[in-house]
Order: sequence, then C-alpha cells, then structure tokens
Amino acid sequence: MRTFFHVAAIAVFLSSLYGQENSANEITPAHISLDSLIVVAVQNNPEIKMARYESNAAEDRIRPARTLPDPQLTIMAENVPSNFSLTADEMTMFPQFKIMQMLPWFGKLGTAGDVKKFGYKASQDQFARITLDVVTNIKKVYGEIYQTQMTISYLEYKKTLLNGVVKAAEQLFAVGQVPQQDVFRATAEVTMVKSDLITMNGMLKQEYAELGALVGSSQPTTVEVDTLRLQPLPTLSDLETALVGNNPYLSQVSNIKNAAQAQTAFARKDAIPDLNVGVSYGYRGALMPDGTKALNMMNFEVGLNIPLYFGARQQKMIDEADFMKRAADQQYNAAALSLQSELRSMYANAEARYQLVPLYTQELIPQYEATYNSSLAAYSVGKTTFAMLIDNLTTLINTKIEFVKIESAYFSASAEISKLVGEGSENYRGEQ
Repeated sequence: MRTFFHVAAIAVFLSSLYGQENSANEITPAHISLDSLIVVAVQNNPEIKMARYESNAAEDRIRPARTLPDPQLTIMAENVPSNFSLTADEMTMFPQFKIMQMLPWFGKLGTAGDVKKFGYKASQDQFARITLDVVTNIKKVYGEIYQTQMTISYLEYKKTLLNGVVKAAEQLFAVGQVPQQDVFRATAEVTMVKSDLITMNGMLKQEYAELGALVGSSQPTTVEVDTLRLQPLPTLSDLETALVGNNPYLSQVSNIKNAAQAQTAFARKDAIPDLNVGVSYGYRGALMPDGTKALNMMNFEVGLNIPLYFGARQQKMIDEADFMKRAADQQYNAAALSLQSELRSMYANAEARYQLVPLYTQELIPQYEATYNSSLAAYSVGKTTFAMLIDNLTTLINTKIEFVKIESAYFSASAEISKLVGEGSENYRGEQ
C-alpha cells in the first residue's frame, strides 16, 4: 500500500511538473498535497540521497572492522647455493610456501567494530536529520506560498472593490456631490494595488522555484494551497520529553559519544601487541649422502611487536581517545541545552500566534468588514469622506493579509517544532 502511495504521489508530481504551463506560457498552479510533495522530496532530493548513500557506506564499514587482517602468502627459495642449483645442496628448499596471519588481541576486533557500528548509527541519525530539514523547509515554503497566494487574492479583491469605488466616485462627481480629487485618489489606489500584485506575483515565482529545488526538480513546482491545517500543539513538557527521545541530532551526538567511548576502549586494547603466527613448507629436491631424497621441511614461528615507545605512542593514542570522549560528552550536553532553549522559544512564538487566530477570525475581521460596508453605504449618500472610505477598505484588506501571515508563521513554527521533537524521524532511517 505504501509503495502504491509513493508511485501515485510521484505520478501526480510529474504530471503537474510537465503540464503546468498552458499555450500562453502562463503558470497554472496544480493541486498537489503537502504529503505528496514530501514523498517526492524523500525520493528525489539530492541532499537526502547523499545522506542515504553515506549511511549505506557507513554500514559497510562494520564487518571489515571485525574481520581478521588478510593473511600474507610468500613463495620463495631458501638456502640456494651460489651456483643457483636447486638440487645440489640438501639444505636448499624450492619452492617454499609461507603463510603469516596477524592475530589481534582478544576483543580488539569487536571493539573496532563497535566504533564503526556507532558511526553507522550516527550516520542514520544524520540521514534522518537531513530528511527532516528538507521536509520542514518544504512545509515552510508551502506555508509561504499559501500566504502569498492569499495575499494576491485579497489584493485582487481590493482592486475589484476599488474599481467599484471609482465608478461610484465618477457617478457622484458627475452630479456634483464629490470633488474630482476623489476620482483621482481612487484611480491612484487601483494603480498602487496593481504595483503590489506585480511584487507578490514575483515573490510567488521565487517560492515555486525554491519548492522545485526542495523536491529535487530543476524546474519550478507550482502548487495551489487552499488552506493550512493548523493543529494545536501538545504541552511543552510532552514536547521536551519527545525532544530527548526522538531528536535525530541529539541521537546523532549520543552515538558519536558512544563511538568515542568505544574508541577509547579500542585504544587501550590496541596498546597490547598483536601476535603474528606463521607456518611454512619447503620442498627439497637434493639427495642425501645415502642416496635417498632429502625430506621436505616445515617451519613454525610466532612473533609480536615490542611496545618500546609506549609512552610516546600508545599512551598518547589512549590519551587522545579519552579527550575525544570527554569532548563528545560536552558536545551532547551543549546540544541538549541548545535544542531545549530553541524548543521553548519556538513554542512561545507558536502559542502567541495560535492565540491570535480566534481574535482575528471572530472579532477583528468581522468588525472591519462591518465598518467598511457601513462607510461604503454612507459614502454613496454623501455622509462620509472618501478618505475615510479608503482607510476603512485598506484596514480591512491589511487585516486579512496580516491574518494569513499569522497562519503562515504558526504553520512554520509548528513545522520547526515537529523537526525539533523528531516527529517522523523513525521513518527516515536506513532505506525506509
């Protein structure tokens, strides 16, 4: 079912990408859901792909670290006389085969594998973090597109109302009820709205281009956003608990800390010399004095490195690993404090925005709509000034535009909070 959803989402995205321009080369926004954009981005965004490949590469480092070093095979001739006869001297061995195997100290390979294992886990967290960054940026751009599109619609609405005001002013001027400057002022207001529309349409194209890059397309991705889903936030204490348990960056730093601890254990084990075990077999082709063939020979050897410069080499490597572990501990503490502070700041900002929503929808906007309608009716019968009418209209439209800014800001803040608490991070690890 998930595969079908992914294929369907990508099909919708591609059809919109290649069919979003009409014959006049005008951009036609398509109805693409936010979830579909995220699915496409997870599959196509180059930063996400790079992080996925790096995670795969980190996984492939674990098994080699736990595997014995390759044995060394040597083929040689030994005790060859100066006349280079391989059968004249009974001590000559040719060919002689020798194989050497280095045997690390007990537990050293397992500890080296642990270093790579935690490195792999950190790379999975890095992959989840990058994916959440992209997803969050898509949500924020999606909210910005909503804000821009709604602002354009309100400006178009204002232009329509102003055109009506221009006609009313012209009619009132024709019968001598208002001065001609009212007509000029209304016409100037229409021109200013047209200027704002040009600016906002240019901004919208920039947002389309940014969205296209996020979903992994070289072309702008146009979408039509009708509404934003504004969900109330959980309590701050619940979010702080989720942050500690799910934030991918905090998990990444934790695994870096674990890798540093494993590296310290490995450095201590690595100071113990490894054994080198060898066995050789040599063929002798010469004859013994009694006329019998010389017996073939076998050799066995065991060797180890002597840590003669332990204080200058191995001990320094142990100290280095220990300092790196301490640094990783402090890195985790710093990350936890920074993320917690960021969450609290973002939560306060989002809560303030969310509390403004009913204030605008239930009080300010209805009040300004009633004020404008009343002033329009009063202006039609000459009971108010043109300046008051324009001020009331501008206040109404600006309030609606300010409201969509609040919606977009809350949506962006909610997306940032979701990223901080690692919402969905379990879906963005490995090949998922």
